[in-house]
Amino acid sequence: MNENNLVILRVNGREWGGWTALSISAGVERIARDFNVTITRQWPGADDKAELQPRVKYGDAVEVSIENDLVLTGYVDATPVRYDASGISVGIVGRSKTADLIDCSAAPTQFTGRTLVQIATQLAAPFGVGVIDAGVESGAMLGLQADHGETVMDVLNKMIGLKQVLAYDNEKGQLVVGPTGAEHTVTALVLGQNILSCDTERSIRDRFSQYDVAGQRAGNNDDFGAATTSAIRAQTVDAGVKRYRPLIIKQTGNATGQTCKDRSEFEMYRRAARTDEVTYTVQGWRQGDGSLWKSNQTVVVYDPVLGFNNREMLIAEVTYKQDDTGTTTEIRVGPPEAYLPKAKAIKSSRRKKTDDEDF
Repeated sequence: MNENNLVILRVNGREWGGWTALSISAGVERIARDFNVTITRQWPGADDKAELQPRVKYGDAVEVSIENDLVLTGYVDATPVRYDASGISVGIVGRSKTADLIDCSAAPTQFTGRTLVQIATQLAAPFGVGVIDAGVESGAMLGLQADHGETVMDVLNKMIGLKQVLAYDNEKGQLVVGPTGAEHTVTALVLGQNILSCDTERSIRDRFSQYDVAGQRAGNNDDFGAATTSAIRAQTVDAGVKRYRPLIIKQTGNATGQTCKDRSEFEMYRRAARTDEVTYTVQGWRQGDGSLWKSNQTVVVYDPVLGFNNREMLIAEVTYKQDDTGTTTEIRVGPPEAYLPKAKAIKSSRRKKTDDEDF
């Protein structure tokens, strides 16, 4: 194994390595990154069987590094063991600290006059997870609440849908909320050079001809009844889908004509852009300057087979892999608007609001 790709798990003050197979994944559409490492051996002598499994227990805190680069801070979820007559396979599986935000319920709470970052901080604090503001627009969230039985991630999804930001974890196990990253890779993805393989569906299965968003907001003495429950709506048409395929979306929280319009345009641009999502496999885990491939970086892609002529794409997810076939990185890329539609694209398509939309 190349020493620049040596994966170390730090658990209980001790370092573990020497894996025969491993996988580490991180991305802008997942709240928690994960890892899975395995040691496979032939059966040793009878006295050595107890030494096969590292003294790591599920629930232990863990740090995962690739050489000197920290890539994950979290907990061990499982320690699978499999064996047969020929040998034994022992593994360690875990996720980022932010995994608790996916699994665990949020305390039912009504949030009033608080920003997205403030609410996220309050939700994450009981789990010992810090929140990083990577550039979220200020402004209080209107009418947001954590309902009974909802997970923290359910509540986060309500907010990031309204504010149109990303929520993901970093290598320290913190929750990051903000836009797509401005960092660029130093190495391009080029067919005939570093691209080993490509996998893409180029599917329009999740695209629709029109997106209808409807919402409501709380009324008062002068503004109540049907006007606040059914008149707030907006529609955006995707001209690239020729047959009739409508999608109706319920807007969460206190809606306005503008938030419904923004949401309908967001869904149209995002789903249309995902037609061009691609997963490339490259050799190794590092770019030309020695830095790791990372999610939320922009990368230039040259792939004439798919019609990408030095097109700038966003890295949505990376998976570092190593097994008996070698050391590779799977890099899922897509147009930036596949994850957060460009604000200028949305604004340029806005038409004059009607009275219905602005209710």
